Amino acid sequence: MMNQTLAYISQNSASLPLNDLELLHATYALSRIEQRATATLVAHLEKVDRRKAYALLSYPSLFEYVHKELGYSESSAYERIATMRLTRQNEKAKQLIESGVLTLTGAIQVQRFLKEEKSIGNDLSPSQQDDLLTAIAGKSKRETEKILLSKSSAPEQPRLKESSRTVTPTHTEVKFFLDEEGMNLLTRARELVRTESTADLFTEALKILVNKKERALGKTDSKFSEPKSDTKPSDTPESKPDHSAPKTRTPSSKTWLAGISPGAESHTSSRFIPLLFKRQIHARSKGQCENVSPITKTRCPSRAHLQVDHISPLAHGGKTELNNLRHLCQTHNLRAALQLGLARPVGKGQSS
Repeated sequence: MMNQTLAYISQNSASLPLNDLELLHATYALSRIEQRATATLVAHLEKVDRRKAYALLSYPSLFEYVHKELGYSESSAYERIATMRLTRQNEKAKQLIESGVLTLTGAIQVQRFLKEEKSIGNDLSPSQQDDLLTAIAGKSKRETEKILLSKSSAPEQPRLKESSRTVTPTHTEVKFFLDEEGMNLLTRARELVRTESTADLFTEALKILVNKKERALGKTDSKFSEPKSDTKPSDTPESKPDHSAPKTRTPSSKTWLAGISPGAESHTSSRFIPLLFKRQIHARSKGQCENVSPITKTRCPSRAHLQVDHISPLAHGGKTELNNLRHLCQTHNLRAALQLGLARPVGKGQSS
């Protein structure tokens, strides 16, 4: 289509004002520049992701970096990251992006299709992926959808997408789909809890899950308390004390909290982290990654998947001591390991 447009301009240049002709040529040139720039950006994002370089600026994920640091909208950030992941695994996709015949929207459609096919056990070979990309090259979004549906291993199954949207200042609508097992669990949970409100049921279930995970991290002051049981402890036979059992001496609370048995030596040379240490680290970090960017001096905002990390690794002579331990999110923990040569870059090849 672009070649036809240029041919028309060339044939009718005499009847077109010069400034219009210049405008059309300049617009065409800018579109080519944008395509090349997009391809170059995607290539750079692959390197940034492989090295976890965004962690240097205290971003916990590539998405946060592209959205907040580079200034793209959430959907635009997602488009570029999905395209990067496609080009990482397929060289032809990279070439088609560079030539402009594969758009970001098309790349997202293919990336999603490949992921769905893999989830149902149909992992397409590199040659099959190349054939698929060739088939959709230059096609519109709707044409691409039809091609992908025709090649799907389960075309009769709808594409189920989770979504959420804010409906009031205090309420969010969440939409997701349950399989047969999930629906059976939901039905049984309703029977046990005796409620018709799915929202209340999931809220209580999430409280239990979050409370359990936070306790595992050593946090004892969770604002998400577990729901109270309808059964009193005295009503269950397990709660009744067994006076016939011999009394045994239990370790002191301080020793028990530290996870160290009475008489044990210090764990400073061990990978084991005492529970008391975990609680002190959590009290200090307040449940937030403790990494601070050496450039922006900002602290990572992540509160998910926190890990206790040795500042000076055991492999380098570090000790399991409170002043050598810190809370890091997965990204900054991996970034630290990469810098110390204790992990390999993710993705194909080595970082350059």
